[in-house]
Amino acid sequence: MHKSFIIPKNSPNNIKIYTSTKYGGYSKGNFSSLNLGFFTGDNIHHVIKNYEYYKSITNTHKLVSLNQVHKADIVEITLENYTDMMFYEADGLFTQASNIGLGVVTADCLPIILVGHKAIASIHCGWKSINYGILDNAIQLFRKNQDNIIYTYIGPGLCPECYEIKDDMVQVLNSNYKPLTALKKINNISYKFNLRQFALNALEYNNIVDNIELSDYNTCCSDLFFSYRRDRGVTGRMITFVERVL
Repeated sequence: MHKSFIIPKNSPNNIKIYTSTKYGGYSKGNFSSLNLGFFTGDNIHHVIKNYEYYKSITNTHKLVSLNQVHKADIVEITLENYTDMMFYEADGLFTQASNIGLGVVTADCLPIILVGHKAIASIHCGWKSINYGILDNAIQLFRKNQDNIIYTYIGPGLCPECYEIKDDMVQVLNSNYKPLTALKKINNISYKFNLRQFALNALEYNNIVDNIELSDYNTCCSDLFFSYRRDRGVTGRMITFVERVL
C-alpha cells in the first residue's frame, strides 16, 4: 500500500515537514487520488476532503496554501491573518508563529523549506520564481528579522533528465545563480536543466551552503507523485508544508 506522505530525514527538533504523495485521497481519474490543488479543474468537493484528510494524518490544524503565480512575492503569516491569506496570490510563505503549517503546492517545481531559529518559510520554486529572486527575498526576510537560517530542505521536483529546455530560456536565466553549472547541452538549441542545482546556486549566492537536505525523490520518475510534465498538464498537486510545533 502506498503512503500518503514523505518526510525529510534530518529536519530539526520541533519542526514538521511533510510532502503529500498522490495516494490515499478521494479524487478520481487524472486527479487520482490525493489531489491538493484547488486550481486544477478537479471536483472541488474531492479536493476539500483531500485537504481535511491530509491535515488529519499530519496532525496539522492550521494549514495555509496559496494561489501560486510563478513570481517572487512572499507573504508573512500570523495567527491573526492566516485565514485571510488562504489562496493569496504569491509564491512564498513566511512566519514567526508556531503551530501554523505553511504549504506550497507543486507538481514538478521544487518545494523549498527554510528554517531559522525563530522563523520558517515555505517557497514554491519553479525556474521563474527562482529567476525572479524569490529565494533572495525569503532569505532577506529572515535577516530583516534578525534570524539565521539553520536548515534548508529541497523537496521532490523534476529531475534533469526529464527537464529539457531551449536556448531562448537559457538566455534569460539569472546570471547571479551560475546557470551554466545547471545546464547540460544536448544540441545547438536544447539543454537538460538541473532545477535543483539552479536552486542550490541561488542559495549559495545568499551564503546559504550548510545543512541543506535534498529529497531522494524526483516527481516525474516516481509513481508516488503527480508530475505536470509527465502527465501532460492534466494532473493533481502535492503540498509540502513546514510547521514549528510547541
